[in-house]
This record gives sequence, C-alpha cells and structure tokens, in this order.
Amino acid sequence: MNRHIATYSTVVLACAWALLGPAPTQAATDTIAPVSWSNNQKSPAWAEELLGQVVTYQTLAEKNLIPGTFEAYIEQMRKVRELYRTGNRRATYDGVNQLMVMLEARVGGIDVHSADALWDFCYRVTPDEYHARDRHVRAKGADEVQKHEEFMRDMEERASMAF
Repeated sequence: MNRHIATYSTVVLACAWALLGPAPTQAATDTIAPVSWSNNQKSPAWAEELLGQVVTYQTLAEKNLIPGTFEAYIEQMRKVRELYRTGNRRATYDGVNQLMVMLEARVGGIDVHSADALWDFCYRVTPDEYHARDRHVRAKGADEVQKHEEFMRDMEERASMAF
C-alpha cells in the first residue's frame, strides 16, 4: 500500500512541477515591483516615450493641423529626460510637474484637446513617484487618493510595530 502512495505522490509532484515550473529562487523574489497607482507596467524609457509624443504634436502643429507651438514642451522634456538619466529624482519630479503646469496653462497657445491628451499620456507613462499629489487627485479622484494614503499609513504603522 505504501508503495502505491509513494508512486502516486511522485507522479503528482512530477505533474505539478511540469505544470507550475520550479519554485522561484531568492533572486526572482527580489525583483518584485512596488505597488503603484496604476495597474499597468510603466516603461523605464518613459521619458523617451513622452518626448516622442511631444515631438509628434510639434510636427502636427508645424503642418498647421493643430494650433500652437510645442517647442517649450520639447525643451522641458529634454531637461526631464537628462535629469532622469543622471538619477536626479527630485529634479525629475520638479521637471515633470513643471511640464504638467505648462500643459495646464496651455503654454505656446496649444489647444485644450492637445494639452489634455499630452497630460493624460504623461500621467499614464511617467512613474507615479514623479507626479505631485494634486495630479493624482485629478487623475484618480480625491476619495481614491485618500483611501490609498490611509492604506499606506496603515501599512507603515504595522511595519513599524513588527520590529
């Protein structure tokens, strides 16, 4: 009887291993990403993507398909990209939020549709740590932001009591 159980257990384990794969190693668990506001994965090349989007809008404006000029936005994104590349997190944060302020003020005479589309794209591709709280409120709603902040405070409190 024990021989049949051992054989059955071996078969079950072999099938489970074939279906699920090997157990994760410590290296695999070290790469778990932190919780962020959005569910989609943000690209590490977000600054390039955002600059490319602004250049696209500038091209449309040069062809008189949309109003305004986007040169100031291109220059701002070049600065942000360089700050991000050098690892200056605080200056990157300030630069991204300056870009968002420029979009909200419609610098360069851009239209509301272009400004809103770029604002939304910026919010979607830029890592959450580079957006000011008021941008999270605008994008997610005040209730959602408050709920997230309360959750984070609760988690920090629990973590501090664990030591």
